[in-house]
Amino acid sequence: AALSLAPWDQVWASSSRSRGKDLYSLLAAAGARNGVPRLFVPGIAWDSRGVRPGDLFFALPGARCDGHDFIPEAIAKGAVAVIGERELPDLPVPYVRVPDAREALGKISAAFWGHPTRRLLTIGVTGTDGKTTVVHLLGQLLPGCETLTTIRVEREGLSCVTTPEAPEIQRIAAAALAAGRRYFALEASSIGLARKRLVGTEFRVGALTNVSRDHLDFHGTLERYLEAKLTLFRTLPPEGWAVVNAGSPYAERFLGSTEANPLTYGLREGDVHAEGIKEMRWGIEFVLVTPRGRVRVRLPFPGRFNLENALAAATVAHALGIPPRKIADSLSRARLPEGRFMRLRMRNGALAVVDYAHTPRALEAVLSTLRPRARELIVVFGAPGESDPGKRPLMGKAVGEYADLAIVTSDNPKGEDPAEIAVAVARGLEEAGAAYEVELDRELAIRRALEASGPGDIVLVAGKGHEKHQVIGGRLIPHSDIECLQRLGCTPCT
Repeated sequence: AALSLAPWDQVWASSSRSRGKDLYSLLAAAGARNGVPRLFVPGIAWDSRGVRPGDLFFALPGARCDGHDFIPEAIAKGAVAVIGERELPDLPVPYVRVPDAREALGKISAAFWGHPTRRLLTIGVTGTDGKTTVVHLLGQLLPGCETLTTIRVEREGLSCVTTPEAPEIQRIAAAALAAGRRYFALEASSIGLARKRLVGTEFRVGALTNVSRDHLDFHGTLERYLEAKLTLFRTLPPEGWAVVNAGSPYAERFLGSTEANPLTYGLREGDVHAEGIKEMRWGIEFVLVTPRGRVRVRLPFPGRFNLENALAAATVAHALGIPPRKIADSLSRARLPEGRFMRLRMRNGALAVVDYAHTPRALEAVLSTLRPRARELIVVFGAPGESDPGKRPLMGKAVGEYADLAIVTSDNPKGEDPAEIAVAVARGLEEAGAAYEVELDRELAIRRALEASGPGDIVLVAGKGHEKHQVIGGRLIPHSDIECLQRLGCTPCT
């Protein structure tokens, strides 16, 4: 590693007045100990816009921009040291060159915050669909459990869509520990794992929901997508637990990737499974079978996909020693996250359902649950921009096989033309022989769906769930499916 040195008088004077962490010790945590002077850094920054005086700045390479290009701005804002990957000429502050800046960020962030996930029972949930729901349920099953979901990430304005950057994860974990929490459950997205945002997070339990096509725009192939998710299981300690959906075709591969104790779950098979499943209109009754005994559960929400999510959470709770009766009692009182299978009554006797489903598999799961409960099923949906274009016709086909009427609209088109996205989605609808319309204004599309509905019908508004914005051309445009429906006279079901 290369280290460029400069006069330190001013750097030392400013940094030594602030409480902080010793830079030498932090570098040692990343295996990058260098002959740096004695510096104390009060904070860590990876975005030059957020640098505060005294911070340690990480220059992270990225797909669209390179943090090394923003080093001058970071120094101008008060960064007292920089970590990066490039060979750079002398800088006015210490510069430590490392082979992998993202990995160093994870390790140093954990050290900066005192390795909080080492002292918490930390649970990572990965999978294509169901991560948010499983983590949310764990927050209700495990006493004293801190949760970090995509909903919280958006609400608190954190850095990334699902799994935040390492310093944010470690800060949240440290705050949870200080507040007396015992458990920390968080979503481990494939992109978060691939970008090493979870380096430094010490997991005791890894849980897999399911794997289907998603994020291939980032990963390139399904194999790379799988490899990213396997990263979580490879980091589990031998005394930890690997919780895997027995119904996944990749179950054996995930279980074979780890030294942790294996524990499977499923609708009909697995160490933890369901028996005597009885679907009601808006709930499910079943017998929860665990190695510690059997207990009857009444879930207050429908759908076999929701039952699978509940079983995943129950299996994690079982691994952590929660008795079956307590698991059953908690599940019987459980509530789904905001924007997940959220029901609203309409004035005309129809029902609206808001759901985050934005993959072919998730759409099929929600639609197959709603179809037998609806007279007519109307679906408002779109496909996200700058994301795996191959799944767009697959989403259209999934909707077309269940809907009486589909209304294709925009869903975070980002820098793409929403009309072109709609054309790709419509190909799948046409293949299924479905009736459909295109209305790119999402609010107008929702209004049109309500107008087309009648008593006993169900209108599914899919794709955005809890989200409060549309991402259009690089701008955040305020929009909430839930608030839109409420403005149009719908009221949430209790």
